[in-house]
Amino acid sequence: MMADNDKTQTTEEKQPTLEDIMGELPISDEHKQALTNLFTNLATQVVESNQKLAAMEATINELSTKANEATAKVYEGLSADQRYQIEMQKAAAPAQAAQTQMISAMLGANRNPGGGLEELVKSAESLTSLRNFLLPPASPLQLAMEKAQISQMIAQTRMMDKITGRASNKFVDTITDELLKGAGEGEGE
Repeated sequence: MMADNDKTQTTEEKQPTLEDIMGELPISDEHKQALTNLFTNLATQVVESNQKLAAMEATINELSTKANEATAKVYEGLSADQRYQIEMQKAAAPAQAAQTQMISAMLGANRNPGGGLEELVKSAESLTSLRNFLLPPASPLQLAMEKAQISQMIAQTRMMDKITGRASNKFVDTITDELLKGAGEGEGE
């Protein structure tokens, strides 16, 4: 039994070389040399690619560590709730900017009747049709968030109308009716 174990160990340790494999092939020496060169180049390229990937991983890890250190310095001394509020503000900033622009356009419509608001709606319809063409359909959560933002803008517009003593815009009432009708349809699904 001891002799069998020694034989298996020597055969496992000895791996055939490329020359051994090529020596067994029934092809000309030129073809054997071409295959040897091909496999050698392939192995070299794999090694070089692995080295490049390892270097890229090291760079990514280093940059990630630096970014984590910078983030830790920014949040130094803040509570978990304060950190959460900051991150939420960062995430909400683009939506707030768009909302501010839409409110400005709606308020501009009150100063210039029939102007800004109608153009805003036409623009919104164009963007919606473009979005429907280019992007997959919005998720129910996205639709609910859009409706909530529109409702908030309408409420702010009505509040500004009451504060300034202006009459309510009929177009805002139309949008509200359509939004409520759309909300009723969504509940049945």
